[in-house]
Amino acid sequence: MLPAESPARTTASPADARLLDAAFRDLHGARLHAFSLLLTLGDRRRAAVLAADAIAASSDHVAELRHPERAAAWLRARVTRAAGRKDGGLDVAERLAALKELNVGPATLAGLSGLGRLERAGLITTAIERLDQRDVATVVGRDGQRLDTLLRRARRRYLVGAAASPDRLEGPPGPIAQRIAASAARTMA
Repeated sequence: MLPAESPARTTASPADARLLDAAFRDLHGARLHAFSLLLTLGDRRRAAVLAADAIAASSDHVAELRHPERAAAWLRARVTRAAGRKDGGLDVAERLAALKELNVGPATLAGLSGLGRLERAGLITTAIERLDQRDVATVVGRDGQRLDTLLRRARRRYLVGAAASPDRLEGPPGPIAQRIAASAARTMA
């Protein structure tokens, strides 16, 4: 008698794959899109494609998710890797218009713009989304001292970029800027 095929090696039927896609989209779609929007600095088209591709890939790679509670990190890691280094070539006004729904102002955008992709992903997942340290490590592909170094550098560079923004004094900072500033202040203290 042949051994039963393991669940990790079975492929889902098209109907099951659609259900899984819908479940991932319902559970993770909005926050994943917001993460992608911040990571791409307000590039709506690119953020939508990155988030949709990650959700679609989730049904194909569900066996990799040994711990379903880590799905958010897995999805964000996929978006971070796929984002690459390219810039959408948008101007600041377009970026701010796209990020307005997330309460991102000019100073926050300036701070995030001064970061590399991995630094930005690390800062977003720690200071804004408040993911567990293991999840942040998954997202940026670093752990231990390398992760700590990346996050310290990201916080420092964010503060320098945000402080250099000429618009930093316009009105009170939004909740995202407040979280990042508080996180950076704890690091700098």
